[in-house]
Amino acid sequence: MATITDFRVPVEQFALADTFSRVPDLYVEIERFAAQESDSAIPFVWVRAEDFDAFEAALGTDPSVDRYTVLAEFEDERFYRMNWVDEVELVVHLLLEEEGVITQAHANDGTWHLQVMFPDHDSLSGTYEFCEDRGLDLTVDSIYSLDNEGESQFGLTDSQYRTLSAAKDRGYYEVPRETTMSELADSLDISHQALSERLRRAHGSLVDRALSTSNAKKQPGQPLEESH
Repeated sequence: MATITDFRVPVEQFALADTFSRVPDLYVEIERFAAQESDSAIPFVWVRAEDFDAFEAALGTDPSVDRYTVLAEFEDERFYRMNWVDEVELVVHLLLEEEGVITQAHANDGTWHLQVMFPDHDSLSGTYEFCEDRGLDLTVDSIYSLDNEGESQFGLTDSQYRTLSAAKDRGYYEVPRETTMSELADSLDISHQALSERLRRAHGSLVDRALSTSNAKKQPGQPLEESH
């Protein structure tokens, strides 16, 4: 059954380490990845910062960023498309080696927080070992099995669970996406807006559950175990 895992990765081992060292009060959230080529995943990123001039000056010289484009500007946040260098792309591919799907990713206080969905627990274990062998310092905060008890395990309503299952089955979380939000909404016979709100609430429930659960944390030297 599908397994959802929350990881932490230091920015030094992923992306934007230099930017965070120069502008530490950042909050960065990846909205989605888009595939430009078979070996390249392009992140679309929301950024909140007190000084965007300082942020973009740091971003322009950050060795993890090849180039970036500002797509939208608001009072306290901006939306960017970023092209990362090969070393960062490698980390993404390590996490997705066993058919994983990054469902959430954000960074603050020098740490990336990643939520990855795997097809089963063996895929998670394989990915963890694969990353460890290559020196990637992953900290596992929580592990959940996405089964028919989704509502009781994650605080999901029945409709939220069905929506997440349909999104996963139809490839909505793949890179590139195999279905659009409009197509997914049509398949569920709901409006585009209703689907967007349902996904946001479902993702919020998963995050709340992850933050409130402590019994699945991995201690150094402790084998991976599922929470029950």
